Amino acid sequence: MTAAKKNSYQVEELAVITDSEIKGNKKLEVDNARGIEESLANSVTFADQKEYLIQALKSEAAVIVSSYQICEELDLEIKAEKTFLLTDNPRRVYAQIADLLTPRPYASGEISEKAVIDDSVKLSENLSIHPGVVIAENVEIAENTILAPGVIIGPDVKIGSNCLLHPGVIIERGTIIEDEVIIQSGAVIGSDGFGFATDESGHHKIPQQGNVIIESEVEIGANVTIDRGASGPTIIRKGSKLDNLIQIGHNVEVGEESLLVAHTGVAGSTKLGRRVTLGGQSGVVGHIKLADNTTAAARAMVTSPTNKGDFISGAPAQSHREALKEQAYLRRLPKYIDKIKKLEKKLEELENK
Repeated sequence: MTAAKKNSYQVEELAVITDSEIKGNKKLEVDNARGIEESLANSVTFADQKEYLIQALKSEAAVIVSSYQICEELDLEIKAEKTFLLTDNPRRVYAQIADLLTPRPYASGEISEKAVIDDSVKLSENLSIHPGVVIAENVEIAENTILAPGVIIGPDVKIGSNCLLHPGVIIERGTIIEDEVIIQSGAVIGSDGFGFATDESGHHKIPQQGNVIIESEVEIGANVTIDRGASGPTIIRKGSKLDNLIQIGHNVEVGEESLLVAHTGVAGSTKLGRRVTLGGQSGVVGHIKLADNTTAAARAMVTSPTNKGDFISGAPAQSHREALKEQAYLRRLPKYIDKIKKLEKKLEELENK
């Protein structure tokens, strides 16, 4: 759940929110979170490795998020000149703090007179709707959601609370977006799937009558396209994160907390389990299922179902270990070819005697 944001926080407040332990001045007030090199006198920074902690101690930062283990590895006595927030997962805690201290972009709290909004639209409280936004009939938008300039919302769309749609996002008809979803610029959600009936006379369009469902806490990168289902929904499950320039085909289901890196493509009716990771430029054929915790390396071409926890790579994708063996054999081929040529020459000499 998104916490209400303030301009600044005392360290003791951050400790409660992030379940961290304070060493130092609990009343110290901070108002920004920055990397070590960019930190200021009122900044929070983090160090999740020994070398970073050494740098952070020399920085301007008032507060360092780190761990007991890293401090012990450095044999560091934690002193009062720096205040520490100690946790088992410094990166995660820093992310929470940075989110609290970073203002939401485009949060005006106003509805622009230059937005075009149908009379049938149901708007909740504290919305930010910017110039150039177009909202069609029978749309519902819950509280604290932000529509940046140029967002287009088609008919019968439902958008939950605390969502952020960046400039130029297009949400097509019937799409359902739950709470705390972020969609970056240029994304198109709910365009027609690639469905055609082909015969001798040509390719005949099959109407795409489904929709798209984006569950809570999903983030969708710039220029992502997610096709509506041919019949029934295309679903992106809770907590999944999609990088830029990704294509999701019709009736695909992306499981909870999955990670899809840039330039991936998933063909129609494929199901990704929970916490599936697709590396950059990987592709998945249609009508298969990838089990929970599957990881496909960059540029993998996945053509068959997987088992839970599989780590696959290559084209076609197979066990990463086997793919590495194949690559090793391929690198040796020139040597083998030379050996074979020498053997052939020797055989020819023997035959000619």
